[in-house]
Amino acid sequence: MTIRSALPHRVAGDLALDFANTISWRGTPRETDHLADGDAILAWAKEMGLVEPGFAVPDGGKDALVRDAHRLRDAITAAAGAIALGTTSPAPALATIRDLAARSLAAASLTGAPAQMEFTNTDRILGPLAWAALDLLRGGELGRLKRCPSADCHWLFVDRTKNGSRRWCDMATCGDRAKKRRHRSFQDDPRG
Repeated sequence: MTIRSALPHRVAGDLALDFANTISWRGTPRETDHLADGDAILAWAKEMGLVEPGFAVPDGGKDALVRDAHRLRDAITAAAGAIALGTTSPAPALATIRDLAARSLAAASLTGAPAQMEFTNTDRILGPLAWAALDLLRGGELGRLKRCPSADCHWLFVDRTKNGSRRWCDMATCGDRAKKRRHRSFQDDPRG
């Protein structure tokens, strides 16, 4: 598995799903984990605006951040992926999301009206992601949750098209590759 690469495009329409989509070419020899280490997770969190540019994770906390971030990402992928495929989310995935959201809330401060959650330490990254996953899984867009059909992708996204016709995570990548494959097979077809 490749360790370092550019951060993936945000195509999901949801923070939790964009986090789940930080593995590219899933299940292929080209599989790339864009958040393979603590520095990559921190860079992604800064790009997403979860933490300010000066935020740092102490070296001793990076291993726990990686472990928890990967657990949360896998749980979001499993729970949302199951819904996208029309099945029930696995209980262990839901429990992981719940537990990380609860842990982050237990140490957070609530201020203002409407209440703002102020997370601490690495939960400044993981807390908003766990709560975004809970919001997604409790929200009204579950029927619009889809998974890219490309065999080497399976990124998740919310289809917000008026008629629910979005098929690909990104038409410029997976959609374009599928069109090219169809075109080649049409040209190779002796009946064509």
